[in-house]
Amino acid sequence: MLFSFWTKKVYCCPPYSSADIKPFVPPTDGILRIRKPAHKLNRKEIEDFKRGIQLMKELPETDPWNYYQQATIHCTYCNGAFEQVGFEDVLLQIHGSWLFTPWHRYYVYFWERILGKLLKDPTFAIPFWSWDTPDGMFMPGMYLDQNSPLYDDNRNHNHFTALMDYNFTWGAPNPTPEQYEEVKIRNLKKIHNMFTETIGAPSLFLGGPLSAGQVPQDIAGALENQHGLPHQWTGPEAIPRHDMGNFYTAARDTMFFGHHANVDRLWDIYSDLRGNKVEFNTTDWLDASFIFYDENRQVVNCKVRDCLITENLGYTYSTERHAWKDIKRTYKKLQRGKKRSAAGEALSLTPVSEFGSAPRALNSTIRVLVQRPKVSRSTDEKEEFSEVVVVEGIMFGHGESTKFDVYIAKPIEGLVGPDLGELAGSFVRVTHTHHKKDKVDTASKIELGITNLLDDIEAEASESLVVSLVPQHGDVTIGGVRIDLFASDI
Repeated sequence: MLFSFWTKKVYCCPPYSSADIKPFVPPTDGILRIRKPAHKLNRKEIEDFKRGIQLMKELPETDPWNYYQQATIHCTYCNGAFEQVGFEDVLLQIHGSWLFTPWHRYYVYFWERILGKLLKDPTFAIPFWSWDTPDGMFMPGMYLDQNSPLYDDNRNHNHFTALMDYNFTWGAPNPTPEQYEEVKIRNLKKIHNMFTETIGAPSLFLGGPLSAGQVPQDIAGALENQHGLPHQWTGPEAIPRHDMGNFYTAARDTMFFGHHANVDRLWDIYSDLRGNKVEFNTTDWLDASFIFYDENRQVVNCKVRDCLITENLGYTYSTERHAWKDIKRTYKKLQRGKKRSAAGEALSLTPVSEFGSAPRALNSTIRVLVQRPKVSRSTDEKEEFSEVVVVEGIMFGHGESTKFDVYIAKPIEGLVGPDLGELAGSFVRVTHTHHKKDKVDTASKIELGITNLLDDIEAEASESLVVSLVPQHGDVTIGGVRIDLFASDI
């Protein structure tokens, strides 16, 4: 399958037949590889990594271990390149569903094993880009040496030494050093919300269900939406945003694997927080399977159930402090200071109405009044059901990079001030190029937990909430906004 996006062509065709496929068997060698943050690697670890990438790039173009052959695997599964086996005209797409995390776990796992084989080092572990930690919110320096095989020029050069702001949008200035502390606090609060608002409802974290034969629904979880930010921030701003900024070429940038190792680590943390309870105890998820080349050039069929515990795959992550766990008090202090400075503005209250029945273009901030299904919920009720704001019927330009933010505020007798309230989350989609058959736009959806957020803004007794949709980039239309209750599985 050939994709041509402006001047770059990529062949997303796996070179094997069904007769070659064997079932994947987890490793039994007893080796536990330890992945470390990219910015903490020592000189030898960096040189080993660079040597492995160079060896991978020097392999023949037709070798399944070749660097660019490995990169096209992402194009195959993440860009609508193929139909699902046995279902004509139903395209293969693992983004926007509960398949996003297990597929990428296997993808990074085999990439790491192949590098270890090339280096003749079974203990070799790739680094992860710890953009969820204060010191990791910069592009790791190891990727920025122009003479290194880790370097990719198709990045946003304006961000090479910048602090990543999760509120990033195209054309926005980089944070100044004087703003670093505030930006880091806001970033960490978003990571905090990602975990605490989803712990009882895994679909909020990992994405909506997708079964064999089902047309992809594009209901990404909080983790996948968060993962889109480093993609957009790293990739070039100029269209067509090749490499990290575009799914079909994303894995051509070595930083992609550091980024996705961190996404994998965050899923591992989430699993630990849940006591490693299986997120979705259904065969539709557990027996979903993917095809990869392993470290022996064997084609293997991998099931989700075999990748749920990283140690069973022979790797783990170095222990790092979870700065987001302690950020709530610091964030509240920051917000109190902001509210004091804007106290006069709070007097300018304006009416706010319901969304209505017709879709609305998100070309400026939309603020709507949304009724809650239940008010003044007890602690037990909150543990039994998560309160969720649902923004649905989301339509945007086919394959375009898109981002908008969702804020929640407490109304005052149907009125609202200029303060947007608290950020509940962001809808983020990375640029992608689909196969010609995949031209029917599917309405997307975002589901954001707000149970703890309502306590933060003292809105538990409110019969309705003000939901604000703030566009950042992309042409977006919204079909509706509602608030629902999701049953907890804990």
